[in-house]
Formats: sequence, C-alpha cells, structure tokens
Amino acid sequence: MNRRAWTFVWFVFASGALFCLASLPIPEFSQRELLTFAVLTALATAAQLFKAEGPDHQLYYATRVFQFAAILLIHPFYYILLVAIAHTIEWAKERWVNSSDYRRWYLQPFNIATHIIAGLTARGVYETINPDFLNFTSTTAIVGMLTAATVYVILNHLIVGVALILARGVSLRASGIMTVELLVPDLINMALGGIVAIVWDINPLLVAFAISPLVLIHRALQVPRLRKDATTDSKTNLWTARHFMHLYTEELQRAARFNRPLSFVMADLDLLRNINNTYGHLAGDAVLAGVAQVIRQNIRAFDIAGRFGGEEFAIVLPETTAQEALQVAEALRFAVESASFTAPTTEARIRATLSLGVASFPDDAQIADHLVHAADVAVYQAKLRGRNCIVGAFEIPQSVTLENLSAADRLNVSAPFQPMYAPAPRVPDGREFAQQAPPAEPAPRQPGAPSTVAAPGGGTALLRWFVGAVILAAVLIGLGAPFVNETPNWYAAALFALLAAISELFQVDLYGEGTVSVSVAVSFAAAFIAGIPGVVAASAAVGLVQFLRRRPPAYKAIFSWGTHVISGSLVALFFSWITIPLTFANALILAVPISMIAALYFLVDTGLIATAIALETQASVVSTWRHRYQWLSTHYIVLCIIGILLSAAYLSVGVVGVIIFGLPALMIRYAQKQYVDQTRSSMSELGRLNQELQHANQEVRTANTEIEQLNDELFLTIGKMVDARDPYVAGHATKVAEYAVAVGKELGFRGERLKRLQEAALLHDIGKLGIPEQILFKPDKLTSGEYETIKAHVVLGANFLETSTGLRGLAPFVRHHHEWWNGGGYPKELNGAAIPMESRIISICDAVEAMVSDRPYHRGMALAQVIAELKRTSGTQFDPAVVDVTVALIDREGKQLVVNSAYEVLRKQYGKVTDGLALNPQTWITVPAKI
Repeated sequence: MNRRAWTFVWFVFASGALFCLASLPIPEFSQRELLTFAVLTALATAAQLFKAEGPDHQLYYATRVFQFAAILLIHPFYYILLVAIAHTIEWAKERWVNSSDYRRWYLQPFNIATHIIAGLTARGVYETINPDFLNFTSTTAIVGMLTAATVYVILNHLIVGVALILARGVSLRASGIMTVELLVPDLINMALGGIVAIVWDINPLLVAFAISPLVLIHRALQVPRLRKDATTDSKTNLWTARHFMHLYTEELQRAARFNRPLSFVMADLDLLRNINNTYGHLAGDAVLAGVAQVIRQNIRAFDIAGRFGGEEFAIVLPETTAQEALQVAEALRFAVESASFTAPTTEARIRATLSLGVASFPDDAQIADHLVHAADVAVYQAKLRGRNCIVGAFEIPQSVTLENLSAADRLNVSAPFQPMYAPAPRVPDGREFAQQAPPAEPAPRQPGAPSTVAAPGGGTALLRWFVGAVILAAVLIGLGAPFVNETPNWYAAALFALLAAISELFQVDLYGEGTVSVSVAVSFAAAFIAGIPGVVAASAAVGLVQFLRRRPPAYKAIFSWGTHVISGSLVALFFSWITIPLTFANALILAVPISMIAALYFLVDTGLIATAIALETQASVVSTWRHRYQWLSTHYIVLCIIGILLSAAYLSVGVVGVIIFGLPALMIRYAQKQYVDQTRSSMSELGRLNQELQHANQEVRTANTEIEQLNDELFLTIGKMVDARDPYVAGHATKVAEYAVAVGKELGFRGERLKRLQEAALLHDIGKLGIPEQILFKPDKLTSGEYETIKAHVVLGANFLETSTGLRGLAPFVRHHHEWWNGGGYPKELNGAAIPMESRIISICDAVEAMVSDRPYHRGMALAQVIAELKRTSGTQFDPAVVDVTVALIDREGKQLVVNSAYEVLRKQYGKVTDGLALNPQTWITVPAKI
C-alpha cells in the first residue's frame, strides 16, 4: 500500500482505540448481562465462521444481526469484546487452514476497528433518539433502531470505501461499496438484530424464533444451492434422457398399479450421418429439431417424448395398447417421411425418415429396462428391414436380442422397404392426438406461487370434480366467515391483504420456471389476526396479483385462491379455539400447537395442489407430493414463524411492529432476488457455452467417426493391396476379416478387442509383400528352401507392424496365425493356450476362406466338406473350442456368411459363371497347395 493508505489505516486503528477508551470504566458484571454477552458472542462467532457466498464471490455475514443486538442489549465494552472475539476466531481459523484470506496482518484488525467505530456511533445515535434506552416497543425506540442501523451501515461502508480509494485507487462508484445491492442486505440484517433485541428483552428463549429467517437467507445466498436442474434437451426441446426415464418409470409404475396398458416407442433417425456429411452438422441439428417438432405435433398432451441418444427418440404412450401404438408409430413415420426440413447452411429442402420399434406393457415386458430393450431390438430389426418402417416387439422371436442377431443382420443384409402399417388418423377408442408440444413439467410451487393443474376440460372427470369441489369449498368458507367471526377485524384484514399483495407483487422469477414469494408469512399472520375474513382477503389479493402478472387461465387463479382459503381457514379456526392470548410472552407456550398448525397448513396447501396434479397425470398423490413439494417444508416453517412474529408485533405495537417484523421476510425476498438477478446472466452464458460445448463434442464425435472410417478403409486398402499381388485371391483378406468378426462375436468379443481382431485379420498376410513373386506364384511344387521362405511371411508381417506404434499390438496375432494347437505350426511352434486367441481365430478363418474359394490349384469345397475338414483337424491344427463355434456358425448361416471370394474374379475373366465354377474346364490347374 502507499503512504496515504497506511496513514488512513493507522487513523482507523487510533479511532478504534479511542472508542475503546471511551467505553471505560468497565461496569460491574450482572448475571443477565453476562448471559446476554455469552449467547450473542457465540452466535456472532458462528455467523462469522459460516459465511455465505453470493454472486460474484461476494461474502455475506449474518454477524451484523448479533452485533446490532449487542449494541442495544449490553454495555459498549462487552460489544467491543464480542466484535474482537468473533473476528479473531475467524482469523485464526483462516490461518489454520492456510487460506489466502487475511494473510496481511492489518486486514482483520482494520475490520475490528471499523465495526467498533460504526457500532458505538450507532449506539450513541440510538440513545439520543430514545432516551428511555431499554424500552424497545415504543415508536420512538423503533425509529431510533432504524436510524441507528442506517448510521452503522453507511459509516461502515464509507470507511471501507475510503480505504479502497486510497489503497487501490478505486472510486466508490467503481467499487460498488455504496450501492443499494450491498447496503440493503446489511440494513435488513440490522433490523433483524433489532428484533432479536426486542424478543430477548421479553424472553431470551424466543431468540430461536427470531433468527429462524437466517436459515432461508443463508440458503438463498448459497450459490450452488439454488441450481436449476436441466430437464430439457436444448437441441430438440424434448425431455433429456435422464428426466425422460424418471417420467417413464413413474408412468410405468402407475400402469402396473392400475393394470393399464402402456406402450414404448423407440424412433431412430435414419442415416443422420449422411445428412451431416452432405449438408453439414448444422443441417443435421436442424433435422433433429424438425423431427422433434413433428413428434410433438403427433402425440397427445399426456404422452412423454424425449431425446434418448444422438439420433434416437423415445416416446411413452400411456393407456395405449400395442396395436394402437403401431398406428401412432406409423403416423409419426409417415409425417417425418412427408416433411422437409430447412437449415441455415443450405437452401435445399432436406428429407429424412424414421425407423421405429414398438414394445408394450405388459405383453412384451413388465420391467422398465426390459421394455426399453425390447423396443430397442425392434428398432434395430426395422433398420435391417430397409429402414423407414416399423417393427413391433411381438413380431420378434424371444431368442433374438441385440447381442444375438444373425450374421446376415450383422453384415447389414437389408430387404427392400415395404410399409407395414397404414396411417390411422384416430386410435380405436376415438382419442385424438393433440397437435401441441408436450407440456413442460410444472416447477415445484414456491410459497405463494400459482398452482399448476390441467384444464378442467382437458383432464379426467375426477380432476374436474376435484377442482370444482375445492373452489366451491372456498366460496362456502368465504360466505360463512361473517357468521364464524361475529365482529371481523376488517382493518386488520385490509392491512394484511395489502401486505400480501405487495409481497406477491414482488415475487422472484426463478429463470422463467416458477416463482418465490413470502406471502405465506402474511397469509399465516392474517389467519391469526383477522380470522377467516383475513384469510379470504389475503388469499384474494395473492390470487389477483398472480392473475394480473401471469395471466393464467381463470380457473387456475381461482383454484389457487381456494387452496389458500381452505388451508388458511384451518389456521384461523385452530387459533379461535385457543384461549391463550398471542403475545411475545406467551410465544413459548404456544410454540407446540402453532408448530402443529403450521405443519397442517403446509400439508393441506401443498397436498391440494399435489392431488390435482396426480389426478391429471394419473400418478400417486404421495409420490407427486414428495417429488414436487417435500423440499418446501423448511421454507413454510420459517415463513410461518415470521407470520407468528408479525401477529405478535401487530397485537403489541401495531402497524409499526408489523413493519419492523416484516423486514426479515423482505430480507429473504431480497436475498433471493439478488441471487437470481445476478446469476441469470451467468446461467444464460453457461447455457450458451453448454450449447457450444455440445456442438463441439458433436464435431469431435463426428471427427472421430470419420477417422475411424478412414482407418477402416486404410486397413481394407492394405488388405486389398496384399491380395492384389495374386488375382486369384482377390477379396481374401476382407472375407477372412468378416469371418473373424463373426466368430469373435460368437466368442464374446466386444468393442476395441473385436476391432483389433478385424484389423489383424485384414493384415494377416501383409508379410507376403516381402516374399519374391517367383516363389509366391510358383505353379510347381515348392522346394524345402522355398517353403521356408514362404513361412517367413508371418515374421515379416509382424516386423512390419511393430514399426508402427498404433499397429504394434497387432503384431503377435499376425506372427502366430499359422501356429498349430498341437505345436506343429510355425514360426515358434507354440501350442494350446500359448497361442493368442486372435491368432487361433484368424488361423481357422484363413483356412475356411482358402477351402471354400476357387484357386488355380483347386476348386472351392462344399460347406459340408469344409465342416468335415475342420472337425478332422480339431485338436491338432485348430483350437477345438474355436472349431465348435465356427462349425455352429457355418451350420446356422450357411452361404449367407461363407462365400466363394474368387467368384467375382472368375466372372470378370471368363464371363458367365455358375455356382462359382468357370465353364471352361481348362482354367483348372492341379498343383499342390503351398500353404
């Protein structure tokens, strides 16, 4: 720091010391003052240690609450001790954990001195305004508290602001130290400190109730605590896979509970990769969004649609049988096939198709994952039938799974497309599919927020009756209120209705999905003070504000009013039965019954809404309540406590008491609003970055796919280069790789291991590139020396691969693919399990391809002969286990899998070929097999 800054710091130190001297002499200890000092010091220290971090890493302390209470309740010397102890313990804790905070020695002493100066100045202001220092309930005392709190906050912020100006050259405006956003939280904390002083003076045990709002304030200011769960896929505006599965599981449980049908449709966008490669990835994204829009337009409001994977969509159709679901699927298929999509990167109209699989509960599966699996297998079969069609799970034999498909399916042998089902505009029971997007899940209703239920005309008959019954009950309660309350307190009813309207008017929008309001506290107080008329008036004010702000359907606003009237009337009736007056002195006696009625108020208010939602979704009321409203219990309890304090303040002090005791509720609202306002832009930026990241990830995945395709093509090209040296073995490496993959799958190979097997099979003869042609193509019998040269091709091939880091892992498979099971092979004469499994597979597949294909020195063998030869050499040349799998595969697949690779060569060279045999018998030259 510069000299001016150090001068100011030492000036603050000296001023703080002078204030400390002014607090002398130390008074005699009294038991009550010592208890007050101990409790407030413990609370202030805890608040100083458990700070809340708000937006932009701003720190919020509840310490001000207890510091201001100490100013009013204890001698200045004890206040100085309280400040010093709380800050010193925090400094010691930060040093203990080696935090970067307060590493400079002067920071914490500066803070202590600042609070001493501000606090003792505020005490002097309060004593000046309210000479009757210990009378906290008079109007003069309350005005003095508010003035003293303002002086404290402004003086504290000014001292810090001047230090920033001198040390960093930052102006008050630039530092924001004197902005409303920083001043108001401290002012309201001070007001809460005044409430703590008032209730402590009445009964120290009441402090627990007075500081309860700090629970909500701390939670509101915790940045990670108010996160918004992402439930909607940004690209398609359908449910995300995770949220979709949650909704689907609930719906399936309902179907099982009531023995009702349900269908699951899996839809896969055909050849999205081709669209991306042709028009670009932005076009692919546009097609995904367009298909999602078509899906939304062709399902009902209560159907559930989500993006299940990259180009996969999933749809849950409640109350829908298999045949009805097939008709829905056909309508979707036809709608997508008929549509065309535009993209910003091209002027072309892009066409797309869907392949769909349908599985139904309970016929196809009874467990959620099994039903998804059945639909997944069905959509895979739809792909194999030529795409752009539908397959029902009931059409597929139970033995067919994604892991157990025919070799023809694995080799993607497709049949021409034939539409399976004609479009049907209606399902058999006459239900129409609404042309609208799936409804967004109602956000959990915050205290005072509008209810979320389906329109009476669009839900079940039971739902319509329930909504009507709630509204009718509320109307009857309102009409009967004058008879229950013979002399209604209309002044109090009007006052609390006004406060409820104000609190609801300044509710906080949670990123466009729900609201937060503190009107519950006002409604609860209205029930105590003004009875049922107060409840009706306050609830009407809340409902009117909601209607004017949100413009929901009228029945929703009326239903929301009805729920508040019914729950609030229970509170009013309960209180009318209690003969104990509601005062601060009786607060502890009333704590238990009031807690019970607060819990009842919460359960009835949220339970009515949960019941309506459960009836609309045909789900369990209990599970709906737990999912949507259970988390609100803490908010309701604290807000009801504030309502009790408001009631007691009104009865004891009047309107002024309501104002000062309503400040904690204002603090909650302000803290929530400040958090939401300052994080909304951050959330928007995070959303944008998330979309860019998703797009980048998609590009990376696409690039990886293209690289993998390039690698596959490279391996295939190298295999063809090896085969090209001998025109009579064209396609040999490719066929060996196909056979090896089929056998590997049968043996349980998956993922990377299966891919490495395929690559090794394609390159198994790469060593022949190093064998002289006069030996490799010699038509006569080879000499022993020439045979040894031929055998060297496996070592040469392995050596070739070992020069490449990426191919080095394939070298052992190539080197040992001519080893024999009994140790009679080459080059190392390995036997049994010492031979790599991949080499054993390639050895058999190499032999099968050689036996079944035409060569100049022999004609292709029939499959029966191939099988017989494999069985004969099992246990000597070949691994018996691999032989068994290969024989079973050939038996099952036959010529669909094992083909004559020389057929195309002979056809091109000699014209017409029948069954793989050339018509000119002179083409056959009988020579000994070389390998």
